[in-house]
Amino acid sequence: MPREFEFPLVPGQLSRSELWVPMSFMQAELVQGAGNWGYNLVGRLRPGVTATQAQQDAEGAAQEIMRNFPPALASRRIHPNVVMLEEATVGEARPLVRMLFLAVAVVLFIACANLAGLLLVRVIRHRREISVRRALGASNAVVFRQRLLEALLLSAGGGLLGLALAAVGLRVGVSLLPETLPRIGSIGLDWQVVGFALGVALVTGLLCGLIPAIAATRTRVNDALKEGGRTGSAGGGQPLLRSVLVVLELAVALVLLTASGLLLRSFEKMRSVNLGLKTDHLLTAKYALPLQLYSTQAAVDAFNLRLSTRLKQLPGVEAVGAATEIPMSTDYGQATFTPEGYVPQKGAGLNIAWPPRVMGDFFRAAGIPIVRGRDFTGADTADAPLVIIVNKTLADKYWPGQDPIGKRLHRGPREAALPWLTVVGEIGEVKQYGADSPTLNQIYMASAQAKADAGPFAPPKMLTGNFGSIVLRASLPPEQMADGLRAAVRAIDPQLPLTDVESMDRVVAEGEAPQRFNAAVISCFAAAALLLSLLGIYSVIAFSAALRTQEMAIRLALGAQRAAVMRLILASAVKLGVAGCGLGVIGAYFATRLMRSMLFQVDPLDPAVLTLAAVCVLLVAVAASVIPARRVAAIDPMRALHED
Repeated sequence: MPREFEFPLVPGQLSRSELWVPMSFMQAELVQGAGNWGYNLVGRLRPGVTATQAQQDAEGAAQEIMRNFPPALASRRIHPNVVMLEEATVGEARPLVRMLFLAVAVVLFIACANLAGLLLVRVIRHRREISVRRALGASNAVVFRQRLLEALLLSAGGGLLGLALAAVGLRVGVSLLPETLPRIGSIGLDWQVVGFALGVALVTGLLCGLIPAIAATRTRVNDALKEGGRTGSAGGGQPLLRSVLVVLELAVALVLLTASGLLLRSFEKMRSVNLGLKTDHLLTAKYALPLQLYSTQAAVDAFNLRLSTRLKQLPGVEAVGAATEIPMSTDYGQATFTPEGYVPQKGAGLNIAWPPRVMGDFFRAAGIPIVRGRDFTGADTADAPLVIIVNKTLADKYWPGQDPIGKRLHRGPREAALPWLTVVGEIGEVKQYGADSPTLNQIYMASAQAKADAGPFAPPKMLTGNFGSIVLRASLPPEQMADGLRAAVRAIDPQLPLTDVESMDRVVAEGEAPQRFNAAVISCFAAAALLLSLLGIYSVIAFSAALRTQEMAIRLALGAQRAAVMRLILASAVKLGVAGCGLGVIGAYFATRLMRSMLFQVDPLDPAVLTLAAVCVLLVAVAASVIPARRVAAIDPMRALHED
């Protein structure tokens, strides 16, 4: 017996056992003649045991169980799949969380660079005050502590204000998040989050205040007092340091802007994918007939017939159908199959297909065209030859270059002795799980024939057509047809509930919600990064222009044109922008490769996105310098020289 799991499966009797413990779970699939049955087993791993070891033990236990089955059931197989609970619940969200963390870090870095730059400017503007303090006996330690305390007070105040805004924003933001986001109900502020946020604010304040504090201690007292504190150069390497901070801001903003552009382009690509069906004017709803009231196949068939008849009589209805699973929904099912004459390659796995059973005029209602052959008809009953409709993906894979009409396959593995199913129709590429998911093999079967295909090992209570999704196409908007659909169901069975009554457009939108959310959030962070970069480069250009007032006044007095003075200031901003773009493109080359799994049909190094992001950053740099440039060009040379 394996050290991780005890299988509740015994020869001749299969049961479902669930023990909910927060460590790991195993999904075991019993592959048999009629398809796949899934059993969820939940267990706790012993200390030191890895998921790989648990997978090996589960496979060994499955083989041991199947050896004890009678020879008549030799075609059955168990395929266990051990997955850690943490991976199953939040594994899909991990790339997004990492991307969000990177975006937050980028915006925080830009904010820190702005704060450090502004504090450095404050030190320069207060050089005379600092020099007087030191001349009167203040030590470097006192000056250092004063500047550092200013930075800490600013960061602590910003942190408290940010927490207040976060508390308000969470109430609004959670309502906008997709319901498929894991653990959305647990999103909120707690003491650990508050403590972490305040800690980050204090640490960033400390780091941002170090450079200005060190610069304050290195102020030359005699030079500052002689200059009078009006104008003049900043001295030392401070102008270079401010320029470096701005270049880094622009670089990281370009990286974030590139990531936003890639996600938006990816979302646009996904929206342009042909889903293989018409989503407009299509209403869907799910139902499940209780076995207590619908215990026989005759009762189920009678309900479906009455419902279909009533729905067809509604005003504006063009076609009505139903299926156990419809494209773009959260339903999941699979079945194994074997094409006639198909010889798998060595080491090939099972042939898996999506196996919906359909009723009524399903394909016409869903807007799925049949490109070859025919649709199901009323003659396709349980007593008639078993027929199926397959998709182009399956036909091209198993019968390449051939007409699939008339080909045969049976459900189950090769060893299963089940009746053959004849292909009578072929549809195009229908996306069953979303536009960004690959199109899988699809086998559609008439619900009336599903019982005959079940084989000798089917459960005795298996009823066809007792659950599924209704699809209703009408000339009226789907929202106007919802009440009529509910009324038709209540007229037949007042106690039967309908769930997920919504248009197919909404179903598709819900499936796209994670990608839309990713693009929107990263775009917001990119916009914030650009705004902070705009403020950062404006402050640097404005202060640098103010320090050069006397120089510009002399140029104007000697006959320089005001347009030439403006170009001089703008050229400084363009140089910073070009340097930031160059560094940002290098950063984007490495950063965007990490988000490859989040993109759909988009190259992480898309030249159009990189070019557009670089142009935006350059425009931000130029726009930030326009006001300082115009201000300097508008000065009165005589007045400026007289004041200095």
